[in-house]
Amino acid sequence: MDRRRELDRLLAEALEQPTATRKAFLDNLHESDPELGAALARLLREAGDTDAFLQPGGAFAGPLWEEMAAPAPQLAAGARLGPYEIHSAIGAGGMGEVYRARDTRLERDVAIKILPASGLSARDALARFEREARAIAALNHPNILAIHDVGSDGGRRFVVTELLEGETLRTRLTSGQRMTPSKAVEYGIQIAHALAAAHSRGIIHRDLKPENVFITGDGRVKILDFGIAAIDAADAAHRDDTRLTHPGVVLGTTGYMSPEQMLGRPATPQSDLFAFGVVLHEMVTGSHPFQRTTAAEMQTAVLRDDPPSIIRVSPNVAPAIARLVERCLQKQPADRPETARDVAMFLEAIAGSVETGAAFPAVGAQRGLAPRTRLLAIASGMFLLLMAVVFGYVRVATEGAARDTIEADFARAERSVRRLHTEQVTRLGLTARLVTSFPELKALFATDLATVEDFLLGYQQRLAKPVLFVALGPDGSLLGRTDTTPSAGRADGEDWPKILPALQGDGATIPIGGRPHVAVAAASEAGGTVFGHVVAAEPINQTFAETVRQETQDEVVLLSRDGILGSTLRAAETPWPTLEAWRAAGGRADATTDVRIGSQRYAAREVTLAGDPAVSVVLVKSRDEALRPFLRVERGILAVAAIALAAALAGGVWLARYCL
Repeated sequence: MDRRRELDRLLAEALEQPTATRKAFLDNLHESDPELGAALARLLREAGDTDAFLQPGGAFAGPLWEEMAAPAPQLAAGARLGPYEIHSAIGAGGMGEVYRARDTRLERDVAIKILPASGLSARDALARFEREARAIAALNHPNILAIHDVGSDGGRRFVVTELLEGETLRTRLTSGQRMTPSKAVEYGIQIAHALAAAHSRGIIHRDLKPENVFITGDGRVKILDFGIAAIDAADAAHRDDTRLTHPGVVLGTTGYMSPEQMLGRPATPQSDLFAFGVVLHEMVTGSHPFQRTTAAEMQTAVLRDDPPSIIRVSPNVAPAIARLVERCLQKQPADRPETARDVAMFLEAIAGSVETGAAFPAVGAQRGLAPRTRLLAIASGMFLLLMAVVFGYVRVATEGAARDTIEADFARAERSVRRLHTEQVTRLGLTARLVTSFPELKALFATDLATVEDFLLGYQQRLAKPVLFVALGPDGSLLGRTDTTPSAGRADGEDWPKILPALQGDGATIPIGGRPHVAVAAASEAGGTVFGHVVAAEPINQTFAETVRQETQDEVVLLSRDGILGSTLRAAETPWPTLEAWRAAGGRADATTDVRIGSQRYAAREVTLAGDPAVSVVLVKSRDEALRPFLRVERGILAVAAIALAAALAGGVWLARYCL
């Protein structure tokens, strides 16, 4: 409460200040207490809102604090709203108070949500309340909270829903008992079906989290707050902003919002699937995939970091579940599953494979049943024939299936390589622009060119990852560089005035010191006057090859016309000394090439990074590894066929001995 009073005092102080100085006031508060600064910024935005929910009298009169303030329920036990008799208060939320009540007509317990009396005069608040009721009623699904009635009594408007007995998924997860994989899949199927039903009606939840997943006593999952999400979708269309229940409040919960929601982009069904992936990760591992110390660090992790491998966190989790979670947590919506219905069908398909402790029923021997024995012998023979046909088909299809798998893996790996290259260019561009923004550097360009190189050397030493800096004059002439050595001096042969135009903007790949570098240039200017240019560059070398290897899990060979720039293969295994040798062996960028390294078969695919100078990444994947899962299927079919054959022979012997 002291912190809320402090926030109320700061809000009053900020509102008294002129608009010109208010930003500086907020900046100072952000430096000393980022969380308090963020909360004050939201309240200042609400202070300018004309919504009638925002009442005068300080920060705690507005809707942002209704849930935190949690006012005492206004209805006592025994009070009546139409045919409903109030029993007790359950809680209070931003859009109303919730009570446990008794329907005296149908003799059943229900939950009643009442719009706060302070909101009855607000026309748009009342409209949002009615839209919430209609949205929940429209989602008639066993895994979504059901609505029974809407009414008014004595100036109070209320909505009647089913009364849930049980606990939220958050309570279940924090109980200290690890959820079994089969139970997590069971809950995941129900959540996915609920999302699919909502998405089919154009409704996106946008705030799926364990607190909004309720588990009843009989194990049924109920998704809460779908009505709020649907109302927000309508409000956003009319208000041109994104809101959650109250105007001005940012939609969603940190750690469950998808990257596109955090960046202010419209939510899609794939946004709900990202949150679903986080919830499923928590159910199967007991931990949040992006858990960090502060909310800001968690937001950064959602935007930039990959979640830890589920198999490493919980080795007992089925690989199929791990792959589903990884797909749901992809940064790009297009890389996630297409629909929630697909997710539900996938989980239903693998549900049996995560069960443990299942046993086959025992089969008792029967004697003297010759017809059944003959039937068994005939069935065994037919089964053996069927296994032979299936084995033949699998044998023929194995190579094609492995090839399709390799092509799909290469397509994903190629996207990863291009993304890493783009991120490298973006990072270098930001670094170059940051350096050129320093006033000290502008002054050195204008007055003391001899010390520009020293300035760049000093800044380079402060970077965690070394970056090569090249200082150029306004005309592109070389002034200095941070890698000057006896073998790479100023007279390095690069035509910087000619190269400079290509480096501005998106940058380019150029030779520096005889090796390909990714480089981006930025101008140091003021008032339209260009004092000089700074080029930030990184070599395409072994470090980049190892980064690609870690991202794609494929072996990598970086090639140029002059030789090998980097390789994750052992030196003796690298079959192509240059890019020309790779292409002479049949390699190209638009097709997969079969190669043999030592005694093993591999598939290789070229990804072109630059044309002049020519630089390419050659991805190398073991074809034998790709075939291994299909070979296991073949061996399994052979084993089943052998068992069936043995059963048929045993049945024939028994038949000949006892029944003929």
